[in-house]
Amino acid sequence: MVVISRLIAKFNSYYADKPAEGRLLQVLGGIADTVAQTLTAIRSRQKRPLPSNAISDGIEMPDYNEKESYNAQFLSPRRHGPPPFDFERLTRFMSYGFIMSPVQFHWFSFLTRTFPITKQSATLPVLQRMAFDQFIFAPLGMTTLFIAMEYFLTINQDSFASSPS
Repeated sequence: MVVISRLIAKFNSYYADKPAEGRLLQVLGGIADTVAQTLTAIRSRQKRPLPSNAISDGIEMPDYNEKESYNAQFLSPRRHGPPPFDFERLTRFMSYGFIMSPVQFHWFSFLTRTFPITKQSATLPVLQRMAFDQFIFAPLGMTTLFIAMEYFLTINQDSFASSPS
């Protein structure tokens, strides 16, 4: 927890001093999406059932006269492997992070100015900041995320539809 708070404080100070370079730190959104896609691939591999002939008691020679079973086509690792890495999705999330980072920086600056933390009162301003962030900015941020992702998808689909074949 201390490490995370130090990283956040470092980011805020760095972003306040150099906003252009601070935006480059929005690569974290890309890292988060990469981790999410990797975990999805790992989970889909774990859920994939093994073919019935995967476990053997000894050495078996394949019988080439025998037809492939009906279930083999559904259990093929080539057909049911993990989904391929989606670079377009990664670009969409990184673009959203790049666009929203100044908005979030100004929002958190506003919260810091509006609810200052002092030695006398530390708990109440933190709770007020959290409430304002969760009830005001979070719904707007999520709405913006969904609208932006849909917009990016629409742009992508329109570019493919208008491109010559």
